Amino acid sequence: MDVVHEYLDLTVHLTLFHATIREGTPQKLEHNDIRWITVDEIDQYEFCPADEEILRRLKDAY
Repeated sequence: MDVVHEYLDLTVHLTLFHATIREGTPQKLEHNDIRWITVDEIDQYEFCPADEEILRRLKDAY
């Protein structure tokens, strides 16, 4: 999935991949937090405006 979001001062192009982790543990190298959530839990968290289209599509798909 590709999404382009335009902020007032910046344009963000996000590319999502459907992937499986075969080994190892995900590490937060660039962010303060990382966690797995289900589609049903999306509304319990705050996301950036650029993520809203992706989240809407995920909720529509499930």
